[in-house]
Amino acid sequence: MIVPFFSVPPAHHVAWVNVYAQQRSTRRSRRSNPEDGNRREFSGTAANLEGDFVSEDALWGMLLEAMPLGVLVLASSLSMVYCNEKAKALCDRLRNEENELPISICQLCQRLIQGESSEPLIMEYQEQDLFFRLQARWMNIATPQPLLLVLIEDCHESMRNELAIEQDKYDLTDREAEIWFLLRQKYSYQDISALLNISMNTVKTHVKNIYAKRKSLANDRKIWYSR
Repeated sequence: MIVPFFSVPPAHHVAWVNVYAQQRSTRRSRRSNPEDGNRREFSGTAANLEGDFVSEDALWGMLLEAMPLGVLVLASSLSMVYCNEKAKALCDRLRNEENELPISICQLCQRLIQGESSEPLIMEYQEQDLFFRLQARWMNIATPQPLLLVLIEDCHESMRNELAIEQDKYDLTDREAEIWFLLRQKYSYQDISALLNISMNTVKTHVKNIYAKRKSLANDRKIWYSR
């Protein structure tokens, strides 16, 4: 089924291990306890967005663009109603033909429509260096035509972000973080040894250090800041 989509510039395809390696820096954890002087009163009274800040439409637009997920809104005919920039970039990596809605998203939405269920439907798509999680659900709003909300998550990107936080949290070295990333991807010690060109004993030593650092902070109540 061919559905008109949008034109997106070619995505920059880089192996996910290399992407993670490029994103690593010399980050180290900054740990502190909250101070009373940093507390601020929270008011449940909503501000006048139109008068005091920005228009509500502009605010929602900024919020949707700031989301780490791709956001699509489709009509029940699978015609496009809205998509944020993240969705455009992710769909460019998923689609088979230019200006078409990716087949995987079409299949997910068609199953949701045919199933006549109000519950969200989730699909995981994995191929070569791609690992996406797609979620489709009906939007519970009054519109002339029923609308579908589709969320697209790049699972590799999510894991890289999570591991960047863990590197700060557990004070992992760059090599330890790299090995922990591969372990989370279900790589064996032998695979890691071959991929990183290090000995099996070196891999085992790093893994031992990783678990020791994680265990040492398991029962501590801390606050971490990470970039």
